[in-house]
Amino acid sequence: MGYREVNWSLPRAQQVIHTRQNIYDGTWEKRVSMGWMFVPLTEYHGGGEAATIEPLNEHLDHYETMMMSNLGAGVQACYRGPRLYDTEETQHMVSNTVNWYKNHREVLEGDFIHLRRADGRDIDYWLLVNPDAKEKGALVVFNPLNEDVSKNLEIPLYYTGLTDKTIVVDALGKRRKYRLGRDFKVKLSVTIPAGKWGVWFFE
Repeated sequence: MGYREVNWSLPRAQQVIHTRQNIYDGTWEKRVSMGWMFVPLTEYHGGGEAATIEPLNEHLDHYETMMMSNLGAGVQACYRGPRLYDTEETQHMVSNTVNWYKNHREVLEGDFIHLRRADGRDIDYWLLVNPDAKEKGALVVFNPLNEDVSKNLEIPLYYTGLTDKTIVVDALGKRRKYRLGRDFKVKLSVTIPAGKWGVWFFE
């Protein structure tokens, strides 16, 4: 996706931001499945403990965020380290995240719609679309802040193929019907907990 090798020596929080920036920037000229990212489970180009995920169970939230930043954009990554999990809890997280990706793969590997680039100062988000899939769109939002963020977002659904209405499905499976405006947009209220992500699917 255009990342620089030495950036993986930065502290973990900064790695999350530049991961999302690299994906955002790297998908202007190619499909999400045409590039790849990197996740340094062990030290890579320096940085010490602050730049690595090992021991994995001690940095589970960061590990999950890195996986979701990639898989939540349909992007595969090289996971550099001797193991993908070290405890049952870590294995459970990895398995759940991969299964979530597989369940929504059709839309997550669709076309990437650029909405707000990551800068670490507010939520960032993108939209994946596939008008040929059951799930026509997937809005993926990340909150890098130390406080919860609630926003009203206007989501452009033109490239989903939806024309007048949509059903929005949240992470808990709750379904709500929305009517598209004449500009093919819907207004969506989102709340993202501190340091977490949220996904909404459009059918």
